[in-house]
Order: sequence, then C-alpha cells, then structure tokens
Amino acid sequence: FRKSFSVSKFDYIVFRHAGAGLARPYILFNGDEMGTMMDYINCYGNLDFNEKPYSEVDNLIFTQLIYNDFGGIVKEGNPISLLDAASEFCKRYSESEIDSLIEISKNAAHLLVECAKTRRFGSAQLCGYINNVDEAIDKQLAAVSFILSDGSMLTSFRGTDVTVTGVKESAMLSYMFPVPAQIEALHYFQETAMLHDGAVRLCGHSKGGNLAIFAAVNCSNSLKKKIDGVYACDAPGFPKWFFERYDYKQIEDKIHLYTPQGSVIGRMLYNAKTPEIIHSTNSGLKQHKAASWVIDDDRLERAEKYDSTSDKVSEYINTLIDYIDDDDLELFYNALVFIFSSMGVDDFYDLKEIDIKRIIAMLESVSSLDAEQKSRFNHILKGSADFAREYFTAKAKTHIDEVKCFFKYHQLSDDKSEE
Repeated sequence: FRKSFSVSKFDYIVFRHAGAGLARPYILFNGDEMGTMMDYINCYGNLDFNEKPYSEVDNLIFTQLIYNDFGGIVKEGNPISLLDAASEFCKRYSESEIDSLIEISKNAAHLLVECAKTRRFGSAQLCGYINNVDEAIDKQLAAVSFILSDGSMLTSFRGTDVTVTGVKESAMLSYMFPVPAQIEALHYFQETAMLHDGAVRLCGHSKGGNLAIFAAVNCSNSLKKKIDGVYACDAPGFPKWFFERYDYKQIEDKIHLYTPQGSVIGRMLYNAKTPEIIHSTNSGLKQHKAASWVIDDDRLERAEKYDSTSDKVSEYINTLIDYIDDDDLELFYNALVFIFSSMGVDDFYDLKEIDIKRIIAMLESVSSLDAEQKSRFNHILKGSADFAREYFTAKAKTHIDEVKCFFKYHQLSDDKSEE
C-alpha cells in the first residue's frame, strides 16, 4: 500500500513491507530514502525487546534521551515508566520553553514524547537519574538507567552539557586522566548495575560514550561478566596506554564504536578498535549531531570511509595535543574559563546574549591576568602558531614531493613511448 502525509518540511512515505506485517517508513530526502530515529520508532515501536532484540538504533535513541532533564521526575528508589516520565516532563515544561532549548535538548524532548507513545520504549522503567555539576573540581556528570522489557538494564551517560564546567571537563580529556566525571561514572555504574540481576549495557554520545567505556573497563570482574555490550557514539578516546591494560582486554570484544564520516570529536585521542563509520546528512562538525545519522531499517547506515577533512582535522588536533605540554594546556583552559566567568557566562546559552558590557568584561578579564599567566597564555598561543606553521609546511612539502613524483613518472612514461 502507499500512504503519504506531510510533517514539517519532510514528506513521510510509507510503502515497503518489512516483515511481520509491518510497513517500513522512510523520509524522502532529495530523492533518496534516508531513515531517521523517528522512522525506526514508527516502524518498530509496537514490538517490545523480547519480540525484537536490542539494536544499534535503540542504542542511538537512548544516548539522546539522557539529554532531557529528568530532575524531580525520576526519583531515587522510585522507578517510573518512560510514558509517565514523558507526561510529567510535558507538565513541567511548556512548548515555548522546550523550543528555547539548544538543538540537542530540544530534539531530545521531541524524541521522548514520540518514544512514550510506543510499547517498546514507553514501558521502559527509568531509575537512578543523576545530574551533578561541581565547578570546584570541574566535574559534570548526568546519567540514567533504563530497565527494558526483556529484563536487561541499560545505563546511558550524557555527553557534554552547555555549562562552562562541562565543556572544560571535555577539554580536560586532552591533558588529564582520569577526569572527575570518569571516576564518578564508574562509581555510579558499579552501584547501580550490581543491584540488577539481568544483563546490563552501557551507552553514551560524545563524552558520554567515553564515560561508558571507562566505567565498563574499570568495574568489578563480577559486573564485567554481566555486561552485554558497550556502545559509544562519536566519543573521544583515551591515552594509548589505556588499551594495554588487562581490564580493557577483558571487555574489548563487547565495545562498539560509531562515528559519522566527518567525525572530529570521535577521533580525538586514541581508540584500539576501528569504529563503524556512519552516514550523516549534515556536513562538518554538525555531523556530531546524532539526529543527522541515517537509519537503514534497524541499523545505522554505513559510509565507506571518513571524509578527507575529517582525516586532516583529526590528525592535526591529535598532533597538536601531543605537541603542547599538559601544564600549558591546563593553564590555557583555566584562563578561558576565567574569561567566561568574568563575562558572566555560566553556560553557552549565555553566548546567545553577548552584548557590549560582556565584551568589555572580557577585555578587562584578559587585562587582569597576572604577568606569569599572560606570559604563559601568550606562550601557548605562539606555540600553537609555530606548530601550525611547521605542520602545514611539512604537509605542503609532502604534497609538492608527491606532485613532482607524479610528473616525473609520467615524463619517463612519455619518453619510453617516444622510443
């Protein structure tokens, strides 16, 4: 059968049989069939996790649901169904308040509502929600656990939020290990999962994926045996030595990595496993948004390879991280946080409202750095500039040598042909 109806700027077209008497929905996008998380929910939402086992698309959905604020909704020691949590969420936040959120939180709210309408997701029990931000130690951690209809438990860790503290802690991964959120993520998972008798999974998007892997690697051996899978979506990696540990080797086969073809965040630092490369409808850094990842039935659509820009940018960033001293990186990030604080910026929502007063405050804060801070700050900027010059000069020389070799080869070929 064929049925089409308009939703926003997309036309949903349902026209394929997908087995079990279900019609498979697609979004018609520039003439190509490109599915989304909403399509998957529409197609498989009436099947619980016993009828259709957990898939990588389910994983992607749960990594996004944690971007909702469940504070006061998911209470300690009192599990609540996703259906009831969504209902309470909609009572607390008006449509205009949701629309004023940053894109990832706004998308998460709409995703929550759609999931609540289904058997598959609406029956999931939410428990153990935490959202801890401690500016004194630069820690930001949010997590929630879901009890699914197949009896398994899934712990989802949130990626970096929009607070200055959260963004700084993600940056800290480049010069500190472990960061405070990693330690608390381990304690949270250990305490929560040990209370559950069935299989457990961990997942996360961006820094949340990094926290999921850290917790799985460092948890107790008895808990490791219960882990069914660890899923990280475009998550930054770890120091090289992390993968040499026996604890990592124990869990390595259960780790699943996904990155878009233009990934930058997911290629920061190092990973021992090769990620699955996923097709995204966005370009550049916007591919980090999970809502742009293409769904093919019940799996993420693979891309053949990374974009050349992803290769170049990720190589440059990782080489730069190795080039700059850890102490200098720490001072640089601390100075940036000091400048934002002086401007009255607590989170990056505030950057929407930059005015002349905040610009003046920024200039004054830079001026108020002491002589040593200014000297080291300038040293980092100069070091970064020197590195960029050396890096791109070397790349240009390599490219020129390759071009010379190319023309030399073809010249020799032409000479032989004339003979």
